[in-house]
Amino acid sequence: MKISILSIGNEILKGTIVNSNTAIIGKEFLKLGITPSFQATVNDDKNDIIGILNYITSISDVIIITGGLGPTTDDLTVKTIADFFNLKLYKDNSVVENIRKRLQHRAIDKAKDVIVSKQNLKQAYVPEGCEVLQNANGTAPGIFIKVDNKRIFLLPGPPFEMKPMLIEKVIPEINSCIKEKIYFEILTTVGIGESDLQAKIDKISGENKDIEFAYRAIPGTCELTIYGKNKNTVQNEADKIRKILGLSVLNKMFNNLIEEVAYYLNKRRLSLSTAESCTGGMIASKITDLPGVSNFFKGGAVVYSNELKTNLLGVKPETLDKFGAVSQECAEEMINGLCKNLKSETGIAITGIAGPDGGTDDKPVGLVYIAVKVTDKLIVKKIIFSGNRNIIRIRTVYSALDILRRMLIEN
Repeated sequence: MKISILSIGNEILKGTIVNSNTAIIGKEFLKLGITPSFQATVNDDKNDIIGILNYITSISDVIIITGGLGPTTDDLTVKTIADFFNLKLYKDNSVVENIRKRLQHRAIDKAKDVIVSKQNLKQAYVPEGCEVLQNANGTAPGIFIKVDNKRIFLLPGPPFEMKPMLIEKVIPEINSCIKEKIYFEILTTVGIGESDLQAKIDKISGENKDIEFAYRAIPGTCELTIYGKNKNTVQNEADKIRKILGLSVLNKMFNNLIEEVAYYLNKRRLSLSTAESCTGGMIASKITDLPGVSNFFKGGAVVYSNELKTNLLGVKPETLDKFGAVSQECAEEMINGLCKNLKSETGIAITGIAGPDGGTDDKPVGLVYIAVKVTDKLIVKKIIFSGNRNIIRIRTVYSALDILRRMLIEN
């Protein structure tokens, strides 16, 4: 089954919005064991849309089109698709009623009946023979067409409107006609670069021709996807890799590093606090992205200045004078003062030079000291990261959380 995704919208190509729909669709299809084979983005232009349709209809069994279903004059998708397949448009009264209800829901005066404008009424015209997919989150309906042995889905552009239609209608329809599935396991690794990870996997699984591997690196972590046509083969290979890589792979119970850290903190009933200099609160932000962290997270301090390092954390002025703020000695006093003052059993303290300025020969840009304490055990790790300011800060965040994770597991 060949699946293509077509995104329509000038704003995507201009970069004013990010095309998250393609990622959402890909992830949902991966759960079925299939992946799209082609994706493209075009302007809200009839000739551009027809040009790409001439190609993708020749290579696709399923075409998913997002965007261009709105009420404005530049929303050309429905009319263009109907013309392309020689389908007439008609006004669907169920869509008119859904539009009216949506507009009524948004109205300030709920007692006054709204009138569906000519612009909104444009969205009620759909191709003959299609299945209308009512939109519970907007006025533009989705449309499902079977034509020339192809399945074509027109879905709204806003992700919060598109995704429910995708899950409720598209996924079941596609799942019903899948003949051959690809099974997969996703392993999230930490502390291993993409090239080093591939080298390790080649040694572990280089002889296995029944599976394939895909790598996706982001600063701090790397995602390894194992593919194969046999479910047991894929599962066995994933288990083998997990065993060999050990703590470099997150437990399969968890989707990300924060979830695993939270699990062990809750399990051991330990509290956590953070003190951050060059990361400016990024670790605390990552932690509080996860619901329920109030069970263990007491809070964090952004101690950018030496004055705050001394006044809030008790870092000695003589330590700063002798060793500097970016030093093992300062990081150690930061973590001890943090855990003492906030009465936390565990803590993370960060001090470093994220750049682009401030580096010296002795202390280059990218130098970071990460201090982590779990009850009576303390580790201060010196790392020199490469990359720009943002990448250095992100890598610091993941490295600090990974050090805490390993300490919680090992002790």
